[in-house]
Amino acid sequence: ARIASLIRRYTRFNHQAGAVQKLDFDGLQIDLENRSVTTSNGTFELPPKEFDLLLYCAKHQGKILTKQQIYEEVWGEEYFYDDSNIMAIISRLRKKLEVNPSSPKYIQTVKGIGYRFNKEV
Repeated sequence: ARIASLIRRYTRFNHQAGAVQKLDFDGLQIDLENRSVTTSNGTFELPPKEFDLLLYCAKHQGKILTKQQIYEEVWGEEYFYDDSNIMAIISRLRKKLEVNPSSPKYIQTVKGIGYRFNKEV
């Protein structure tokens, strides 16, 4: 009975009817259930940190996110001013998602602050 109750609660709270399973942007679709991304370049199953970073930015579209906010949310650890992990993942994401990675449409750099997921897409 306890196991059945736990399963019932899990399915009720995590798989609610009408819960958003996909986020759609202009030319980009993020599938939350399968943890995959579809663009004009194809469908990708991203590594966990890449997917988590993309999802965090997409859920906060239009807001400028500092590197500290991104690191602490995605890695779940205190930020120690090491931008290399974030920059490397952003670079890999741009190569996979963007038609022209040197002129990003989705994840844009805000110099000296962090990044912003473009809400205009």
